[in-house]
Amino acid sequence: MTQTFPRVDVMTLAGTRPEVIKLSEFVKQFNSYRHSYVYTGQHFSSNMRDIFFEELNSLADVNLQCNTSDVETMRYKIKKLLNKMKPSLLIVYGDTNSTLAGSLAAKQTKTTLVHIEAGLRSFDLRMPEEKNRIRTDQLSDYLLCPTSLSKKFLAYERITTNVSITGNLIVDVCKKFSSIVRPKNDLPRNFLLLTLHRAENVDDPASLMILRNKLSEISEYKVIFPIHPRTKKNLHAHNIKLPDNVITIGPVGYLEFLNLLKRCMLVLTDSGGVQEEAIILQKPCITLRHTTERWETILMGANTLYPLITNNNENFIQVIKRMLENPILQHPYGDSVTFKTVNKIKHILSES
Repeated sequence: MTQTFPRVDVMTLAGTRPEVIKLSEFVKQFNSYRHSYVYTGQHFSSNMRDIFFEELNSLADVNLQCNTSDVETMRYKIKKLLNKMKPSLLIVYGDTNSTLAGSLAAKQTKTTLVHIEAGLRSFDLRMPEEKNRIRTDQLSDYLLCPTSLSKKFLAYERITTNVSITGNLIVDVCKKFSSIVRPKNDLPRNFLLLTLHRAENVDDPASLMILRNKLSEISEYKVIFPIHPRTKKNLHAHNIKLPDNVITIGPVGYLEFLNLLKRCMLVLTDSGGVQEEAIILQKPCITLRHTTERWETILMGANTLYPLITNNNENFIQVIKRMLENPILQHPYGDSVTFKTVNKIKHILSES
């Protein structure tokens, strides 16, 4: 039996865990509009999907079940859905393959395309995400930037039409759920939080060895590491044992992650979103990469780059102690962001 889909005014697209988190409050605000929240299935394992939908009370209306990160496969399915539901607007977020696939499908179906989190740049074209966000910005009819700096980056690329600053949706999500998480008593009194998932860090045995050695250098600190199965597998395959000050735990849901983030002293990460959440919750951050898309956090002194795969002149323990001495008093991502972003979308809809 062929599934039927109603026509809608607005379609919002997500495909990965970070998108599900950041869009969770936003997609609840369209009750008076014909709106459909579509999940591509780019992250298709249950621990990357279900727990976040459930915890954030933000279930998708349609699951395309692409079960792949292949852009062409997702583009084809999104295009078919756009032709059936005929939304006036398609909203995409960030820089994932789902984002690019949705952007390409929107152009093929002549659907007005809105890009939330426009204008971020790492200036590293080796990153697939950088190529995705540049192409999406080029394709978009409306671009909603998180900060004035991201708007300025677009201006340098001669993208100036229909560009607005609306802030970062993660602000409202992070503040709401961090205020309701229950503290756990089984955590060390003082600890650092480590997250690591990028291929250049976890798939390269040389990087994993450097990580082990750096963690050994900071033996005076306990480090809690929610470890990805792939990282765990690679450590075992290369016979790399993390030092005793590192406490590895399995992947965690968003609420448990926020509890760890609230309780930690400092964050070590290669994640873009975690850099944002750290500064929102006033935690100093060390980004284990040679570049970032969150340059505002660097300029404010709340974040610093420390790539594992290159030599660093500054000792790791010195970097940590220096960052711990810097109080974080503000973040650059705005407030009442969901309200402002939804109002902007409604204004765009009224014009289309």
